[in-house]
Amino acid sequence: MAITALATGGCGSDPAPASATVDLAKLDTGSYATKPQQLVPKDPARMSRNMEAMRLADAVPLPQQIDPALTHNLGGVHAFIDVKAFGSSSPFASFDNDAFTASTPGLIAGFGTAAASNADTKNLGYTLRHSVMIFESDAAATAAATALSGMRFDTITNPDPLQSTVYPSARVVWIPQFQALSSWYATGRYVIGDVVNHHENVELKISDPNVMLALADKAIGVTVERLKDFRPTPVDQLANLPLDPQGILELTLIRPDGDQTAFALQGTLSRDAALHREDDPNEGRALFDKFGVDYMGFGAGRLVRTRDAAAAEGFVGVESVGRVWHRIDSPQGLPDARCVKYQGPVAFQFPYRCMVAYGRYAAEAWSQQPQDVYQRISAQYAILANDK
Repeated sequence: MAITALATGGCGSDPAPASATVDLAKLDTGSYATKPQQLVPKDPARMSRNMEAMRLADAVPLPQQIDPALTHNLGGVHAFIDVKAFGSSSPFASFDNDAFTASTPGLIAGFGTAAASNADTKNLGYTLRHSVMIFESDAAATAAATALSGMRFDTITNPDPLQSTVYPSARVVWIPQFQALSSWYATGRYVIGDVVNHHENVELKISDPNVMLALADKAIGVTVERLKDFRPTPVDQLANLPLDPQGILELTLIRPDGDQTAFALQGTLSRDAALHREDDPNEGRALFDKFGVDYMGFGAGRLVRTRDAAAAEGFVGVESVGRVWHRIDSPQGLPDARCVKYQGPVAFQFPYRCMVAYGRYAAEAWSQQPQDVYQRISAQYAILANDK
């Protein structure tokens, strides 16, 4: 099967490649699927909780909406249902995973985000790691907030307690030597968790817990207000949640078993929720507005739905370039794909990326190996082309 990919110029910072006729039979797609597939979860109960985590993302404020100074997103964005999604960039990176599990019986789903006031997160400014969790009941949430505040925090077993005058029931702990504070607040079925680290105060040998407590209190207030418009799914109705309400996941390359190269959960994020993943939320918002982005699907890569075909090409043109990303060859048979290799100053987990546009969709794949990223983007292209 041969098809013609339409390309348009002038939308992005890098000229679009010329149109090319693609013979799908000649693409190297490895063992990846090449046709749209309905997602059939191996564990329906777990997948239902995953979907609830994705829904919750819409209600979690951007750190910048809590504090306008938090303009540098840290990539610690996680939809989670247990500690399997946690890593060094997780909102819970300071805590022991076993202790978290023991502290959260009745956890349904959560969503976490993180940002800093300065790009230098070791010496300047401060960071906020913010999360919201849904529990089976109000009682489970209340018990979890208490238990979470007792976890070992930044290698300190017994941090100092602190009292919030704005939210007296919040469980707050404070570590002066690290200028670190955590706050756990139960409200209904939710627990709002915040971890604040003031790196600049550590360097300056200044201790000011009130500034950090004020930020945690502000995070609670903003989040409580947003949660008023969110309706958690009743526990007995979780199994009825639609797995693909926007029809995007069936077009998204499914992640192989054991794959660790993608977003923490397989699912769909709205435009606003996806802003948590942008390095700079202001730039991300402008980008989404320009190209009419409304939803993103996450599987073995990312599938972005834009306004139209021209917008998809423009989105790829902007997103596929960067100072630390250098162009490499496109995969065989798919010359319109734009592929790059990371050549920055620090190690990067997935140094190979490819993007391609088809119709109103912009697709992205990443990997540790060039052959794998070529196969992924080729398979994703084939899925979109085979959507008849």
